[in-house]
Amino acid sequence: TLTVMARTCEMVRERQGIDLCLESIPLDDPKTYELLGKGEVIGIFQVEGAGMRRFLMEMKPAKVDDVIAMVALFRPGPMEFIPSYIRRMHGEEEVSYLHPALEPIFDETYGIPVYQEQIMRAAVELAGFSAAQADHLRKAISKKDADELRRHRESFVQGAVGKGLPADIADRVFSDWEDFARYGFNRAHAAAYGAVAVQTA
Repeated sequence: TLTVMARTCEMVRERQGIDLCLESIPLDDPKTYELLGKGEVIGIFQVEGAGMRRFLMEMKPAKVDDVIAMVALFRPGPMEFIPSYIRRMHGEEEVSYLHPALEPIFDETYGIPVYQEQIMRAAVELAGFSAAQADHLRKAISKKDADELRRHRESFVQGAVGKGLPADIADRVFSDWEDFARYGFNRAHAAAYGAVAVQTA
């Protein structure tokens, strides 16, 4: 895809006199998102399958973050959250949080955990985890290591209660994260794919 894009930039330069390169293809062009929202995605990196096309037509993405989220969600597991994500995005479903402290962390994804980095940030902010502890938690969740998860749950609940969260809410938050473990995606990875999808479009 990057090779096709580079060659296309060369042709645009030769034929149109417009100096484009991979780094200067805009990510905020309204016509690009109009194209994606119409489902005209043949040949577009990561999004040309029938299922992705259907969801993009429902979503009507307006910015690169919308496409990044779709790339992260369009996999076995998180796919079940796509309809709810789209309804929340369009104000057709209420966005809710187990605790107000979660809102600044999950507001960009309408209250739905999408990225591993969100879980790590929440562990740091809600329970006082260090960055290293948060990364160990991410790994334990990804590997579904029961013993390690039990230790992290105890540390998380204890830390969160120490920072003012009710114990039952802290426990429910951690349970949600264990479910998230089946599909948690790395935002940096999704961002790279999403940006190339938008540039290709």
